[in-house]
Amino acid sequence: MVTKMKTEGKHEWKVAIAGECMTSRLFSANKEPDFLKLKEIMDTADVCYAHLEMSFGDFTNSAFPARGEKKGSYLLTDPAVAKDLRWLGINVMSLCHNHSYDFGAPVILETIRHCKEADITCAGTGIDLEEAREPGYREVEAGRVALIATTSGNPSSDWANLSKGSMLTRPGVNPQRLKMRYLLPEADAENLRKVVRSLNIIQENKETGDFSYYMPSIQSSRSSCVFSQSDDFGIDSVCHTNDLEGNLRSIQEAKIMSDFVMVAQHYNVSEGGRNETPPVFVREFAHAAIDAGADMYLGHGWHKVLGLEIYKGKPIFYGLGNFFAQSQFIRRVPFDSYEAYGHDISRLSHLRPSDEPLHAAPTLSAAQSFWWTSSLIEAEYKTDGQIKAINFYPVELGADITVTPYRITRNVGKFIEGRPLLATGENAQRILEWLQKVSLPFGTEVKIDGDIGHWES
Repeated sequence: MVTKMKTEGKHEWKVAIAGECMTSRLFSANKEPDFLKLKEIMDTADVCYAHLEMSFGDFTNSAFPARGEKKGSYLLTDPAVAKDLRWLGINVMSLCHNHSYDFGAPVILETIRHCKEADITCAGTGIDLEEAREPGYREVEAGRVALIATTSGNPSSDWANLSKGSMLTRPGVNPQRLKMRYLLPEADAENLRKVVRSLNIIQENKETGDFSYYMPSIQSSRSSCVFSQSDDFGIDSVCHTNDLEGNLRSIQEAKIMSDFVMVAQHYNVSEGGRNETPPVFVREFAHAAIDAGADMYLGHGWHKVLGLEIYKGKPIFYGLGNFFAQSQFIRRVPFDSYEAYGHDISRLSHLRPSDEPLHAAPTLSAAQSFWWTSSLIEAEYKTDGQIKAINFYPVELGADITVTPYRITRNVGKFIEGRPLLATGENAQRILEWLQKVSLPFGTEVKIDGDIGHWES
């Protein structure tokens, strides 16, 4: 028997990409054809990526809420869900996001352990910054794949750190911090400067002329809004230099040590409202990641599909959208969530997880019309490492594009199911038309062929 040897750097890759997974129920018992079609696409790829927007942990012995700042959603689910995600075909996942620290350092480490036990390669969190920032590697038939994952917008208490002397490290997320400046015309800048100076809360940079202020109620925090005089109103954002250099070093290492490099960034911050355009610092990081050797950039955090950009022959997906949306089914909810959503906390013993409003995903809201849709992406690469073709299989989670629910829970039928099925008909068309619209500003044309979107080099 003659064994066919792989030639270094001469592989074609097929990569499946799912979006954000807020998955709080087991799902492998479901056998609808439109669900199994998604599994088939994911199973047949060389590598299948998804983002875990949850943590895995046991409510009885590890679920100690880490924050008390009227945080709306605390995302924790049964560790058995990890095995269902692997059954679906997912073998690579990013773990860092703005909910990674909902239940503190113990559950961050628990989540990593449960992913490994389910045979899912993960990245983005760790016992310290070195582990959180390092690539996760997976061996597949086509070669070795690497994942670097980072998150932007988390509070400083979430960041992993490094040891110093006899000090222990802090488990946490791999941050990609940012600096944001708010631009004001001269007269408006001077008026605001006068107000905060009169309140004695101003912080001025004599060299640049920029100024900021600290509100007394949050004076223990070093974060603040920085204002700059400009010709017009605007918001500017740039990557934090130290984090950018650190993450690029990990990408460069992965380029040397693997055959295919994926870079994921979760960001929950925006320059104003969450519209159709990713922030400037996100585009800066995505381009820098490709320049450093990444074969693919994957963005998420707004729970909304954003555009596709092809940069130097490599795809940048700025927003993957939701692949599972089941925060409404979380079994136990901390006190802080009830308080944040305005429930009468004097009746706490009578409140239940099924009480609304309680969750980040309102059951029916026109403002969240894209919460319930995304695409399963299939990307094909040439042997020279350049992208060849991308297929978009539209996905619906139980509500049509106008947010009319039709796959809802039994009995009272209160909640949308939040589990992905292949979308068809009008739902598919409107999902793909949205993708066309948000990709055009990047010079990317997505064509629609029946119920499938397509891009080809």
